[in-house]
Amino acid sequence: MQNKMNLLRDLQEIDLEISAIETTRQNYLDELDTFAADATRVQAMLDQLNDEVAQLQHDEAELQQGLLKERDNVTRVEARLPEIQTQKEYVAVLKEIDIAKKANKDVEEQMQAKQQEVTTLESDLLEKEGELAAIQEKSEGRGAELKQLLAESEEVLLKRTQTRESVAAELPVSLLRKYHTLFKRRGGLALVLARNGACLGCHMQLPPQQYNRLLQVHEIQTCPHCNRILYVDTEK
Repeated sequence: MQNKMNLLRDLQEIDLEISAIETTRQNYLDELDTFAADATRVQAMLDQLNDEVAQLQHDEAELQQGLLKERDNVTRVEARLPEIQTQKEYVAVLKEIDIAKKANKDVEEQMQAKQQEVTTLESDLLEKEGELAAIQEKSEGRGAELKQLLAESEEVLLKRTQTRESVAAELPVSLLRKYHTLFKRRGGLALVLARNGACLGCHMQLPPQQYNRLLQVHEIQTCPHCNRILYVDTEK
């Protein structure tokens, strides 16, 4: 019976170590995913900014075409002035020129506004490009380190898993099943020490007769309160 208890203690120690390794590996993977997610997020912002700049530049080009057209219109109308014969026609042409010049001014103001928007967006682009470059630089450095840590931890995990299988193979199937259930339900502590008549898993007092039987190590004993498997320190 003492041999079974020793095997269970070894198994739990190995399982806790494996659990810690797996948690650490998941943290490494999460960190790598964070780099990728951050890069994707910033790249999406860059793509959106580039699209907005392209649209503004397209709008500006259209305004430029409109401005040239309006200027040609003013030139054409002004060219008619020497040919005008009547005061009424002269006033009408002047009005037409005034309207065309106002249209020119409106287009110029719209173009300036577009140019200002482009300047602002280009500044945002530079900022996001710098942010992306910093993420990529950090990802390359830390990413290489994380991949190395993952490779090393995978090797350790494989060895500990093999050791675990060897230990588990020496235990009865029914006891192993009970251990597995408790390990999951009790946060990795299926097996706990009993000392001075108490279970150190839930810190509840054990019935005196049960504790006495536990000291004899003749059978598997479980705590009546938390149901964990109990063992005593036989080296003391």
